[in-house]
Amino acid sequence: MVLSPLTVVLLSGVVGMGVAFLVWLHRDRPGAGPLAVFVVAASLWAVTYGIELAVPGLSTMERLVQIQLTLSVIIPVAWLVTVIEYAGYPHWLTQRRTALLLVEPAVFVTLVWSNHAHELIWSGRETQFVSASSVTLVPGFEVIYWGHMSYILLLILAGGVLLLRMLFRSNQAFQSQGLALLLAITVPTVIQTLFVLGVLPTAFDPTSLGYVASGAVLSVAILRGQLLDVAPVTRELGREAIFTEMDDMVIIVDDERRIVDINAAATALFDGDQNAVLGRSLPQMSPTLAETVPGPGEQTQTEMALDRGGSVRYYDVRVLPLYRAYGVVSGHLISLRDITDRRQREQRLDVLNRLLRHDIRNEMNVVKGNADLLRDTADTDERERLDRIISTVDDIVDRSNKIGRVTEALETEQHSPTALGQLLESVVSDAKGRHPDVAITLTCEDDIWIRGGPSVRIALEELVENAVEHQATDADRVAVEITATRADGTPGARVAVHDNGPGITDHEREVIRSGTETPLKHGSGVGLWLVNWIVRNLGGRMSFPDTDDSGTTVELQLPTAEPGHATDEPAAARRENAD
Repeated sequence: MVLSPLTVVLLSGVVGMGVAFLVWLHRDRPGAGPLAVFVVAASLWAVTYGIELAVPGLSTMERLVQIQLTLSVIIPVAWLVTVIEYAGYPHWLTQRRTALLLVEPAVFVTLVWSNHAHELIWSGRETQFVSASSVTLVPGFEVIYWGHMSYILLLILAGGVLLLRMLFRSNQAFQSQGLALLLAITVPTVIQTLFVLGVLPTAFDPTSLGYVASGAVLSVAILRGQLLDVAPVTRELGREAIFTEMDDMVIIVDDERRIVDINAAATALFDGDQNAVLGRSLPQMSPTLAETVPGPGEQTQTEMALDRGGSVRYYDVRVLPLYRAYGVVSGHLISLRDITDRRQREQRLDVLNRLLRHDIRNEMNVVKGNADLLRDTADTDERERLDRIISTVDDIVDRSNKIGRVTEALETEQHSPTALGQLLESVVSDAKGRHPDVAITLTCEDDIWIRGGPSVRIALEELVENAVEHQATDADRVAVEITATRADGTPGARVAVHDNGPGITDHEREVIRSGTETPLKHGSGVGLWLVNWIVRNLGGRMSFPDTDDSGTTVELQLPTAEPGHATDEPAAARRENAD
């Protein structure tokens, strides 16, 4: 059976409306909303054209043509918005730009419905047979209509340029998607242009059918997740694999706090399999965890203890809201990271830190006081042993004080712009006062500012002291050279401290580089450890560059900052050292 043009047009309109409804159900995907408007306009255009083919009377047909022209202005605008959202530039659609985009369509529609007064859109009311039983109006279009056609082509061209730009920057999968979008709008646009120019040898207008067909093709692609979903199917599979296999516990609850999804790691909290947990109420399954779920649209982070397998485990709990289209909250995602080992490690570090900073230092002072008392009544041999005890106690107390200073500085400091030259001059001045026999030279480029706090001074002082202590036994005089320059090619500064000592052994450098010590490989002191700790906390790094000169060069790369007001940081640090 051969379908009449009227039947074809009406069927396409009905199918298009069904497709538009399905697309609207998936309007949360990028570009789906304006594409649904695109398909609705094309479908109504086709239905209106079908009615025109079926009704008699020039006045009625003229009104239907006005409706068709009104619907036709929606399609290029909806197409451009679809492309903009698909390409990832929805922020371009500001209120002002959207208003400017709609000025021409608004003016054209106004002129369409007042055409009888001015005939700027079309003139004449001729009819032509499409089939034996179907007649269509054939208007003679005037200059305003052709101007509107130019505007339509301009919008479609703008979307095409945006798509072509994306094609040259995307991988093969996205290139095929963009090419499909481009072809889907090009074909009906060419058909419409050829028809209004009278090139097509038929009175039947296939334009609305072409737009319905292109909208249907794009809509099917949307529903299959192959086109306007910014992520391909592979990404969705990857997300599912991550959710299933990740070690962190993840629970998804709906707006009534029912468990709608859960990964394998989280099922251990409920002593059951995944299927047994799904659909259950979280407050019934775990009241403590349910208390962390905030109100709709809110997020939270907290630490809590949960009983798991007969033992208490500590978790970092984060709760994030889940949104669907138009900002409607559909539930929350709860993630739990086991931090039991981290908490125990932090507790041990706190205890050790207290021992180093207070208990051991106080006990060593008691040892030193008693040794000093014994030294006054001891003979020469015993005095030598007591001097060694006192010297060892002083070293232990000095290390304890050093660690305490660094810990306190890192816990309380706030990073601010600091003039590197001024800071180094202060450090060198203090070092010369403590070691007048040491030749310390400083070379620093002008106007270098670094980002840091009191801990930076501690690191620089430690490097200078370390260079002075590790002097060469055969050297006439201890020499320390300090050089500060801007780092080439990076937004940072380099501070190099070179001494003429015996050099740092390879295994000690390796211990500091790796950041770990073992019973068979460990460093001889804590000085360079503290320097490395401070520099890394600032976002910099410490290295041991090879040089042709004897001795050791330690180089710090520090982050720079914009020049700021001079700070009293060096003075404050000196007061702290004096205390």
